[in-house]
Amino acid sequence: MARTVRWAVAATASVVAFGVGLWLAGSVFSGWLPSGEAERWAVAAAFATIAAGAVGAPLGWWAGRETRAGGRVVQRATARDASRTVQIGGSRGGTASRPSGDVEQQAESSGTARITQIGGDQYSGGR
Repeated sequence: MARTVRWAVAATASVVAFGVGLWLAGSVFSGWLPSGEAERWAVAAAFATIAAGAVGAPLGWWAGRETRAGGRVVQRATARDASRTVQIGGSRGGTASRPSGDVEQQAESSGTARITQIGGDQYSGGR
C-alpha cells in the first residue's frame, strides 16, 4: 500500500474516532458530564481527543513505517566454454547499499565458464 494511502487511512480513522468519541461523550456518558454547557463541551472534547489519539497513534506508526521501495530484479544467465558472466542486482561502483527490491539470480555454466553473482551493489571503493 502506498505511503500516502496509509497516511490518509490513519488521518481518516483518527477523525472518525474523534467524532465517535464526541458522540459517545454527549449521548452515552451525558449523565457523568458537568451541568454547565461549556464544561460539558470541554470534557466531551477531551474524551474525544483521547479516543482519537488511541486510534491515531498505532495507525501513525503503521503509516510512517518505511517499506522496501523498488521492484523485483530477476536475472538468468547461461555460460559455456570459456565465457564469463557477471550479474549484479544493484549498481556497479560507488558506495555500498542494500538492494531496493527482491533480487533473484539463476545461472548455469559448463566447461571453464565463470559466473559472478552479486545480489546488491558492487562496491569498488576502499576504506
